[in-house]
Amino acid sequence: MTQSFSFPSEAFPAYPQISAVAPQDWVALAAVGLPLALAKNTAPGKFRPNVLVTLTRFGADYSFAKARKAIEDKVKKLPRYKEMSSETGEFLGGEGLHLVGRFTMAKGELVRQSVSIAVINRGYVFDVVEITGTSALVSGDNVEGEIQEIFDSLSVTVN
Repeated sequence: MTQSFSFPSEAFPAYPQISAVAPQDWVALAAVGLPLALAKNTAPGKFRPNVLVTLTRFGADYSFAKARKAIEDKVKKLPRYKEMSSETGEFLGGEGLHLVGRFTMAKGELVRQSVSIAVINRGYVFDVVEITGTSALVSGDNVEGEIQEIFDSLSVTVN
């Protein structure tokens, strides 16, 4: 006697669909290999504001606490990182964390980074959606408002 297993299925759920709305002068960065990546059109040689979305699946033993520790450890490794705010709550259908901080790029440019995670319980697994928005602080291309609009427009559809 045999059994058949497949993906997607109840035991192996499909990955969530992720969508966002961006201003007209933002473009898709399809070649970077992420589920969703957007950048603002800028002049050559200038910092390019961006919003990057990753999706990672973890086993049943994963938790929001583990995801929070992982993201906090990650941002603390950024050069001269300084946290500006931290907030938890429901986000995209799961437990969420939103961090805002700033750090210094290799060329000395100060950037602001917003990072949000949503830990979505799918029964047997957890899907972690991470959204990172980065903009320059001192070059005059500060587009925090546009990045926040993109974050606010994000939606996750679980199939």
